[in-house]
Amino acid sequence: MTPHELARELERVYGADLKAVVLYGSAVGRDYSKKYSDYNVFCVLSEATPALLAKSNAILRKWMKKGNPAPHFFDSAHIERSLDVFPMEFLDMQDRHEVLLGRDPLTEVNVAPDNLRHQCESELKGKLIHLRTFYAANCNRPKEIAKMMVDSFPTFIAAMRGTLRLLGKKPPADARAVVELVGGLIDVNPTIFFDILEIRSGVSLLPRGDEALSAFELYLTELASLTRFVDQIQTA
Repeated sequence: MTPHELARELERVYGADLKAVVLYGSAVGRDYSKKYSDYNVFCVLSEATPALLAKSNAILRKWMKKGNPAPHFFDSAHIERSLDVFPMEFLDMQDRHEVLLGRDPLTEVNVAPDNLRHQCESELKGKLIHLRTFYAANCNRPKEIAKMMVDSFPTFIAAMRGTLRLLGKKPPADARAVVELVGGLIDVNPTIFFDILEIRSGVSLLPRGDEALSAFELYLTELASLTRFVDQIQTA
């Protein structure tokens, strides 16, 4: 089932209660990787009641059986009420999305800089703690360390895009260009980030053994530098 087929199936069961189906993220950008990327979809319903949500169960089970993540569901007003909590996600969706059905619900997205800075800092600090814990518990398994490094990177690309916005820069559509711009503005060495992008694009293979551990250590070091920078950003 393709995203467009999913949208048509949802329209069949929801009718006028389905206001929009939107595909977003790397699937509509230049960073799509068949191995690492997902089809990310969200739907806008007239109301996100349990009764309405349950109507899509059979369709979602079929969609998820193909390895796709379940769509997110919002009601018509939920996006506006969530901009203060998820500014990074909504700004990224606004930049990279395709409306599969209905009216574009992202045209009026506008977030406060304070909320964006707070989420960037929260995401970076939280994920950095998680990665340090993972390394402590799994440094005897270099393969798992390497996989975690590659799998976790989209979170940090999103934080980099948010950081660029805080610096008054429009984030490029391409992840490599995002890393290049961040590397030119912030005191971080972007080499490890470029290496991860090459792995995600299929150009390179996962590092092994001591090489994987060394790469992860460098990853943590540069992410810590990025986190310290964001921690010190002042918003007007």
